Amino acid sequence: MAKVISHNISKSQFILGIQCTKALWFYRNRPDLKTEIGEAQQVLFDQGNEVGRHAQDYFKGGIEVESEYWDIDGAIKKTGELIKAGKSVIYEATARSPEGIYSKIDIFKKVKGKNEWDLIEVKGSTTLKDYHVWDMASQRLAFVGAGYKIRKSILMHVNNGYVRKGDLDIKQLFTFQDCTKEVIERQKHVEDILPDLLKVLKKGREPSVDIGSHCDNPFKCDYKEHCWSHVPEYSIYDVASGKKLDELLSMGILNARDIPEGFSLGAKTLAVKSYQDNKVIVDAPTLKEWIQKLEYPLYYLDYETVGPAIPKFDGTSPYKQFPFQYSLHIQKIKGSKLKHLEFLHTETTDPREGFIKSLIENCSEKGSVVAYNASFEAGINNSLAEQFPKYRNKLKAINNRMADLLNPFRSKALYHPKQMGSASIKAVLPSFVPGMSYDNLNVTDGQEASRLGSLILEGDLEEDALNETIIKLKEYCSQDTLAMVKLIEVIYSYISK
Repeated sequence: MAKVISHNISKSQFILGIQCTKALWFYRNRPDLKTEIGEAQQVLFDQGNEVGRHAQDYFKGGIEVESEYWDIDGAIKKTGELIKAGKSVIYEATARSPEGIYSKIDIFKKVKGKNEWDLIEVKGSTTLKDYHVWDMASQRLAFVGAGYKIRKSILMHVNNGYVRKGDLDIKQLFTFQDCTKEVIERQKHVEDILPDLLKVLKKGREPSVDIGSHCDNPFKCDYKEHCWSHVPEYSIYDVASGKKLDELLSMGILNARDIPEGFSLGAKTLAVKSYQDNKVIVDAPTLKEWIQKLEYPLYYLDYETVGPAIPKFDGTSPYKQFPFQYSLHIQKIKGSKLKHLEFLHTETTDPREGFIKSLIENCSEKGSVVAYNASFEAGINNSLAEQFPKYRNKLKAINNRMADLLNPFRSKALYHPKQMGSASIKAVLPSFVPGMSYDNLNVTDGQEASRLGSLILEGDLEEDALNETIIKLKEYCSQDTLAMVKLIEVIYSYISK
């Protein structure tokens, strides 16, 4: 009989440990160092929970093991009771092996006519990833070690090829991948690694682990902010990798400002040079050539979109983005007064056709449509053209008029040292227009705008909260288009110097 180890480790903690043993130690011993969950993470969590609920609907008649998250013994006991009661589909069944690893399984399904079970792990992703195999291997070890006869380890994930037509088709929403062979092979590695991770948990001091690419792979570590606190805002990690990074580290260099002159960083060399010299890069001929292609009136355009895991409307697919909001600043001639128009869908109904009609009407038929990273807006228009063919020609015509304001900044025809390598509008705007940034807005990025848009479409907001959300979204989206107006003015100013 295997020796029972006093320290236990969950499946998720095991996955954390193979990414970084220091992160695992922090999880158990220094939870105060954990960074708060950001909007992007929260969106993923919410999507994952929604996918999980629909996966349970796929296997109707199952029963869930309900227990407090910390009560592993209670969950294990309840699982055993449900099995004795003859339940053949159990949600969140829980098991622990004598080696010290415990795990829940999304769907625990008995093989018909046999004393065997299938482990069905549900993921919100659309493909099998390597960490999924680690996940399922540690899971299988827990259940096999607990004495269950396991037949298959199956990944149940979202089918991004599904296009909704009418009622949601759960059978088409998901696809299954038998990973038993890969999981059994990986299980041997889990058994080898597990004792070392259990030893880490017994240590009174954090392990010594250098920072590096593993801090973001396969996930951004919750403790990165702590471990990277000594790293400058613009560092060698932003501009180098591989052998170049190792070479700089061997020289004791962290700050991009200290990189020796002549040290080649490929396409990033110019940005580092600008930062070190604190000088704006200006390629006036290229800027002039770009801006002369603009045709007035100018239509400064920006979209906000949602991409739910569970398609909500006909013609949509899992994670396929569609718009619910746009902001449009219109300028008839250079320097003239701006006109602002906007669209924001505030109901639980499909926003797409209303969005299209408003967009076509307000963008007129002549003049350049200026967007920042225009391929995004153009891509959304192309999708809308496929979904609503009667508007195809007019949507394509808008795309044909588009000018991408990202290009002069990405190409470094105009580049400010404060951008620190980034050409995003949130880095460019405050660099060239001091005092104008996104920091003081209630919504500061597209992820948060998308989350709020989803809340509106799902009808999850009371009237007061809805009105407040509408104000926040309008403020954020209009900032993007006003920012483009200001950046065009900046380009004109550098051309005239």
